[in-house]
Amino acid sequence: MVAAPGPGPAADPGPGPAGSEGADALARDPRMAAMVRSLARLGRIVEQTGQHAGVSLAQYRLLLFVAREPQRAGELATRAAVSRPTLTSLVNTLERDGLIRRVRLADDRRGVRLEVTDAGAAALDAAERTLIARLGQLLDDVDDVGSILAAFADLDAALDREVARFLQATEAERADG
Repeated sequence: MVAAPGPGPAADPGPGPAGSEGADALARDPRMAAMVRSLARLGRIVEQTGQHAGVSLAQYRLLLFVAREPQRAGELATRAAVSRPTLTSLVNTLERDGLIRRVRLADDRRGVRLEVTDAGAAALDAAERTLIARLGQLLDDVDDVGSILAAFADLDAALDREVARFLQATEAERADG
């Protein structure tokens, strides 16, 4: 995934554990460089495939986050690791296209929660099916697809944990400040 500039774990992964021998060993493993190069190339394929399906990569990520759980815009900017101006532009486009809606919060006159519309859920599903089909084509030439899928499931879980830690730290900073 291509990280968008702005706050958040995807934009600033930070250093690994200080003095971690495991991280040092991984850094020397040529497979790590191959993985980085593959992810960069794969990111471009995902971006182009999403565009073909009618949803940019940034829009896909935003729809995915909102579909998981309707959220306030500020929370979404943090989770999606985009700046608020970028989020506003994405939300305006998705709302104009009827893929998300803003819902006023009863307990906060200025607050707005973002929700995916039925059309947004359909667009997300169509984009995901198109992406899965394209990635499936790439995996046709791979011997051990199960290992790759398992590794990506592990990586996805690690990314979820990183986002959770980042959100906890952000909340703690807000409580202290």
